Amino acid sequence: MGRPATFVRLAGCNLGCEGCDTPLVAGRDLAPAELAEAISGGRVVITGGEPALQSDDLAELVYRLSQRGLELHMETNGTISLPDDILSKFCYVVVSPKQGSAVELESWPKRENVHIKFVMGPRSWCWSEDKLSKIIPTLPRDRVWIMPFGTDPEMKDARKAWDLALRLGVNYSDRLHIRLRRR
Repeated sequence: MGRPATFVRLAGCNLGCEGCDTPLVAGRDLAPAELAEAISGGRVVITGGEPALQSDDLAELVYRLSQRGLELHMETNGTISLPDDILSKFCYVVVSPKQGSAVELESWPKRENVHIKFVMGPRSWCWSEDKLSKIIPTLPRDRVWIMPFGTDPEMKDARKAWDLALRLGVNYSDRLHIRLRRR
């Protein structure tokens, strides 16, 4: 958070979470080569929707961007596995599992570049304090993050997420894009 990056938001998701902060708006249909050429800057975050839904195009895009020496990051819901040769090209892979989804929390943390981010809040797909208190001790705490849910810049539940992160000895992630009103 707070580091300049080019965001590439790939269309489509396999979950459809209520209250998702990614609106389903029309985008542009670009081939991986065309998209890679349009990207500037040294750091790229590939997100979605769910990037792994387009695994072949994602693989080509990642290959092209890594050939240019760019620092690559990705955020995924973790329900679709990707080959190690693709995952290894990322500096950071953030797996943000949704409550009730079919994500294997045992396998993702085995990769050193994977961080797990839980969104804590009132929505059905968000995590509760009770559930996180049981799950987090089984994970590498230095690579676990708790983020509050919220679309209001006040983020009323941020303090609760912060307190839980401190109590469990994990990282806290704020929602800077919400606090700054998506600037």
